[in-house]
Formats: sequence, C-alpha cells, structure tokens
Amino acid sequence: MTRNIVITGDTIIGKTLLALGISAKLRAEGKSVGYFKPVGSKSYDLSTTDVDIDEDAAVMKEVLGLESDVSCICPLIRHKSSYDEFLRIGNEKLHEKIMKCFSEISAGNEIMLIEGTKSPWHLLHVNLSTAQIATSLEANVICLVNFPDITAIDDILLQRDFFKMHGVDDITIVLNLVPPMLRSTIQEHIRSFIEQHGMHYGGTIYQNRELFSPSVREILRALDGEIITGEDKIDAVIVDQFMVGSMAPENALKWFRRAKHKAVITSGDRSDICLAAMETDTNLLILTGGMGPDIRTISRAKELGIPIIMTAHDTYSTGQIVDNLVTTITPENKEKIALVEKIIGEALVLSHLGI
Repeated sequence: MTRNIVITGDTIIGKTLLALGISAKLRAEGKSVGYFKPVGSKSYDLSTTDVDIDEDAAVMKEVLGLESDVSCICPLIRHKSSYDEFLRIGNEKLHEKIMKCFSEISAGNEIMLIEGTKSPWHLLHVNLSTAQIATSLEANVICLVNFPDITAIDDILLQRDFFKMHGVDDITIVLNLVPPMLRSTIQEHIRSFIEQHGMHYGGTIYQNRELFSPSVREILRALDGEIITGEDKIDAVIVDQFMVGSMAPENALKWFRRAKHKAVITSGDRSDICLAAMETDTNLLILTGGMGPDIRTISRAKELGIPIIMTAHDTYSTGQIVDNLVTTITPENKEKIALVEKIIGEALVLSHLGI
C-alpha cells in the first residue's frame, strides 16, 4: 500500500526543496518514491508553450526520473488573471481530475510526496486547500514552517489548528531557515513544545547561504530582467541580502557598509548610488524602472567584476519580489541538487512516519 505524504507550508518557503531532500533520503534506503503536485502555477520560463506547465513539477520529473507526463504530475494549473477560474469549473470536476492523475502517478510507488498549494488555505473557495487534499488522500502531513525567531511558535499552532479543523491529525513540523544561534533553544525547548502540542518534530533546517541564497541567475529570472554586465558571474555569485538605495549620496556609504555579499536595488539613473554601493561589499546591482546605467557605472562594475541587472519593475515592486525569493533548483545544477539532498536529508527526523 502506498504511503501518502503531503508537504505544506506558506508561499515560496521551499516545499520543493524539502520534497527533493526527502525523496533523496528515501531512495537511498531503496524505497520507490513518486511526486505529485495537484495544483500549480503556469511557468513562462519553460520552452513548451502549447501546454501550461508548472515549473516545480517539470523540475521534479527530470530530477527524479519520473516517467509520467508533467501535465499529470501537476494536473491543475492556476492562472492569476481571474479569481473565479476554478469556480466556473467546479469542485467535482477539479477533484475528479486530481484523483485520476494521482491514481496514475502513484501506481507502483511505495511513497508519494504531494506538494501542497501556495499556502495551506489556498483554494479553500473550491474545497481544494492542502488540508482538504490531504484528507482526500488519507495522507500524513509534513508542515514546513519558517522559524526566524521564537515568535514563530504561533505559526506552528496556526498550521496545526487549520489541519485538525479539516480532520488531519498526523502532523509533522519541520523548522526552516532557523538561525544557528537558536540551535540549543530548538533542542531544549521548541522540540518538546511541538510534541506536547500534539505534533511530531521532523527536524530543523538551519540557515545556509549556499542552500538558500539566490544566485544572480535566479534573481534575473524572478525579475524578468536583462543582464548588463557580469554574465560570466551569473551562476557563480550569490546574494545574502538586499538593500534599497534611495538615500542622499552623503549617507549611502555608511548605509551600504552595514551589509556584506548584498545586492543593491536602485533606480537606473542614480549613478551616485551605484558608484557608492560598489565601493562596499556588493555582489550585484539591480537597476529598476527600465533605466540602464551610465558609462561610469558600467566601467566601474566591469573593473570590479560586479554584475548589473536591469528590470522594468519599479524599486518597490523589485524589493517585494526579491524579499520573497528562495533559491530554486534546475536539473542542470547537479551541485545544488547534491547540496539540497545532503543538507535537508541530514536535517530530517522522519522515523515516526514509518518510512
């Protein structure tokens, strides 16, 4: 009998990375593992244009060597142009399509990893939230929770209550992006807190710049941008944090010296900010508003080997996009895949699931 495990969490939190780490751990133990994503979003980056495809599903298909068509691995594609697109189709037809594809995908696998919707309650309006899908598939739930500080215990309880409200009682909590300074607190207090409140502790994924910091390519892709200089650094350079440069020039250097390995976001016509940023530990310039840099900025960036990206988004929108950016996986990046499998695989404690 196939064991179904739903992986859930808030928007852009790393659910696919967790699925990859779990699948590697299980396959190393000789278990057959499948992957399914009931509802995804259309990717505009893939070469296939005649069929709507979810990028996570396409990546997992290739990385795991899945034989099923990607349109069945992720049968429902959500477009953002209309909130009622699924309401018009109706829950019955949508649910029927999900279950039909799941039956095909799961055949022959000992364990099925099911990636949840963008947030656990997403698609409640058509009764297709992650909790409701988990109930339909009689699945255990692994909930990935960002844990930047102790106040995130409330997020854990919120997730628990939501799933229990829909009849899901077997909930495992995996803590994500945890600062290393909280290591003793997690082991001495938070782990027991989770277990005392009726959940399982599934492990802790600590902050790791190689694992979670996005590369220039990933930032370029998220911003639908154009690279002006530093194309040779597109995969080699990663960014630890983002800073917006909108201050007076005389204050810029003091501000920029506060952060290392950063990307500075500023308007393309602010050459004073660009030049000041490059005199500090800056890994990337992101120029907004569709305005490119002047010759002085380009010359200095080439001299220092700092990539420059230009995007049509305004500065505020750019900041919002990159603040929510989590590193992604591509089948070609074997080193990143191996890193994900190692770090996440070693972090997980899943013996209570019987797998």
